[in-house]
Amino acid sequence: MRSNAPPLLPLFRSAAQARILASIFLAPEGRGQSLADLARATGTLAGSVHREVERLEAAGLVRSERIGRTRLIQPDTDAPIYDDLRGLITKTLGPAAVLARALAGLPGIDAAAIFGSWAARYRGEPGDAPADVDLLVIGAPDTGAIYAACRASEEELGRPVNATILSHDEWTERDSGFLKTVARGPLVSVVGEVP
Repeated sequence: MRSNAPPLLPLFRSAAQARILASIFLAPEGRGQSLADLARATGTLAGSVHREVERLEAAGLVRSERIGRTRLIQPDTDAPIYDDLRGLITKTLGPAAVLARALAGLPGIDAAAIFGSWAARYRGEPGDAPADVDLLVIGAPDTGAIYAACRASEEELGRPVNATILSHDEWTERDSGFLKTVARGPLVSVVGEVP
């Protein structure tokens, strides 16, 4: 299953390769993932994941460890380009993972998703590189906590994160052109699923 280069980071030969790298490099540190986990997380066939992991391991970018019959894959933090590659992946493909960590445990969030240009590029729509990340938060969270999480994420992502916070009713009523446009456009889930 060959796919085109990902619009967010066309340095990689395919969107599947970029998704696999992102899944490995953006996982919490010290948490290896099995080939089956990677296939599920990236929507990639198991055989393709296996071949890609073999290439990455041969290149010294990832390492694997066998525990019983399971092969766990992690980034090779000793690789000379580890920090640079992780930074590149985080800034281009990582906003959903970074924001999910930043919002984890904050009360009052029913759902959150990225919309706008970053979501469009992530979903494969061509266009200019996104200058910022637009975050939709639905629920009744502490707005100060949401904005603090966005500011902390900006540091890691190297770009502004703009939050739009709406109650569940505001989102479902969609009484503005802006909200109708957001609802019609691509959304990348960060917390739960946007209704």
